[in-house]
Amino acid sequence: MNKNLSYNIALDCIDKHAQSLHNKHKVAMIYVGSPSPQPSPARGEGVQKITYSNLEGLTNRIANGLRELGVQLGERLILRLPNCPEFAVSFLGAVKAGVIPIPTSPLLTWPELEFMLEDSEASVLVTTEEFLPKEVFEKRRVLKQILIVSQKKSPSPSPSPARGEGNPGLVPSPSRERLTVNRWQDLLKSSSPVFQTENTPADAPAYWLYTSGTEGKPKAVIHSHQSIRAHDARAKVWQDVKSGDVIFNTSALNWSYALTAGLLDVWRHGLTSLVYSGDLHSEKICELIQKYSVTTFMSVPGIYRRLVSNPSIPTLDLKGRVREGFRHVRVCLSAGEKLSEEVRNHFLKTTGLEIYEGLGMTEHSVYLVQRYDEPIVPGSCGKPLPDQRVAILREDLTEASPDEIGVLASHRSCEGLMLGYKEDLSPPLFLRQTQDRLFVRRGNEGGDWFLSGDLAYRDEDGNFFFVGRRDDVITAGGYRISPLEVEAVLNQSELVCESAVVGRELEPGKTIVTAFVVLNPKTAADEAEATKQKLILHAEKNLAKYKIPRELFFLNELPKTRNGKIKRRTFTQKD
Repeated sequence: MNKNLSYNIALDCIDKHAQSLHNKHKVAMIYVGSPSPQPSPARGEGVQKITYSNLEGLTNRIANGLRELGVQLGERLILRLPNCPEFAVSFLGAVKAGVIPIPTSPLLTWPELEFMLEDSEASVLVTTEEFLPKEVFEKRRVLKQILIVSQKKSPSPSPSPARGEGNPGLVPSPSRERLTVNRWQDLLKSSSPVFQTENTPADAPAYWLYTSGTEGKPKAVIHSHQSIRAHDARAKVWQDVKSGDVIFNTSALNWSYALTAGLLDVWRHGLTSLVYSGDLHSEKICELIQKYSVTTFMSVPGIYRRLVSNPSIPTLDLKGRVREGFRHVRVCLSAGEKLSEEVRNHFLKTTGLEIYEGLGMTEHSVYLVQRYDEPIVPGSCGKPLPDQRVAILREDLTEASPDEIGVLASHRSCEGLMLGYKEDLSPPLFLRQTQDRLFVRRGNEGGDWFLSGDLAYRDEDGNFFFVGRRDDVITAGGYRISPLEVEAVLNQSELVCESAVVGRELEPGKTIVTAFVVLNPKTAADEAEATKQKLILHAEKNLAKYKIPRELFFLNELPKTRNGKIKRRTFTQKD
């Protein structure tokens, strides 16, 4: 497809199906809310089934509503919602109106959210009363509109032309007279279900995502409409999508993995997405999979670990429940972090299903995958997707030889690669310049490359092996050591639940391998020294001497990002 042709995510994912006799009444989303004595307003209770025809009307209403509120083309809208239908409707309604949605985690602290509001210069915030911080009213910024998702007729703060009107405790400020608060449902009901979607170039910005900020402040990553088309290859060789599939991605919709592979890609192919909001314990997962005939299960290593090991459930009972729950599942996928071979093997023995891994990043969503039609190579994160030009480069930007560690790089021709970071593109519409700071040039070939910051190597057969973040790789005793390799060995021990390995600098020029371990609940906590010795002996049997941890600490839990990735920098930051 010519990249210069017009293309719009919302038209492709929703309207083309809604206007088809074959798909218009097909269920696009099954939403299951978490029953609770005091449910979140956005989540509600029970089950909602939304067809493609429903989605077309709902997203058209939001697009019209944004226009009626005076939100202009290219302005940014921040979504601070849990998994719920309102998230998807707001996201695609904004896209239809030419407004740029920015999904964020509702678990962000106020300083984290404040940074994103100011950095993006967002004019609209969509959230719930539960996740609306009072501080949003207290500082001057570009924000003009707050839409509150609420089942109440008059949410608090009540709709008002200026902040604080009708809200005891909130004092109006002359500097914020333009900030208005409206109920999302009222905007939906008052707007027309007919809308003429913007005719967008394929390479125009469609949505922003913020990186996890593990290397400092989060960066705004801008993706184009055409990036979704690049996912067709992974739908074929990784997800193995088939007509009638029901796909359940357990992750939060603000994360690229769930937003694209669990929602937008599903709808592009006219399939059904199961969206759940609630606690993901093993029994609930199996219940959902069985009840809604899930064919594709997409999750993260931590969830798979729960499915094969739960201290509160006898092993045989757990295996029986999981085996029965996954009886009709065809495909199981994992992303986010490396899946341990122990969990993979336990799950395979229990269900008969392989777990196929994918590697991606906010800037380039899942682009290395273990193909479902090829045997899994132990330790490998797979091969590049078809038509995705991915390489491993040396420091001089020449291509590394097989088994030589280098930096993972994506060529700018990759359609799924981001347009760029906010600071690299031209406001107000943030279009990519002909030459920008995002890419580096390799020799005289004229090829432009985005360097990921991840270290990896490939074998003779083209399988890629992830070593770790460039900053995470440990240099100790003159050796370069992958923390993932050491963690994988420690995690194989029956004493260990999970671990994180870093290099700790004792003094300039002297770094040692240090491990932080969360023990299996069945491991005796009062035998710390004996347990340490057992783990060191286990490491000695499976690792070269220079890779064995010199220090070992026990923790109740590991610090992680919102997406479940280990924050190794926490262990290496100096006071």
